[in-house]
Amino acid sequence: MAMAAKVFEDRETPGKWRVEWFDGDGRCEREIFDGHDARRQALRYAMRTYGHFREVQLEQQDEAPRLPES
Repeated sequence: MAMAAKVFEDRETPGKWRVEWFDGDGRCEREIFDGHDARRQALRYAMRTYGHFREVQLEQQDEAPRLPES
């Protein structure tokens, strides 16, 4: 079963937006958009190509996990 495509800003290069989609066998399709309207381009691409998608926000890689306050 194919999953919904994911649209998100690249962690390593802010301003670049990615669209990733995985099928039921683990095959991946990825498109990367850059420029002043990269987010809009990525959202339009995801809608046109996959029909269903989620815009997600990834955690920063350099952020340490937060422990509950005591």
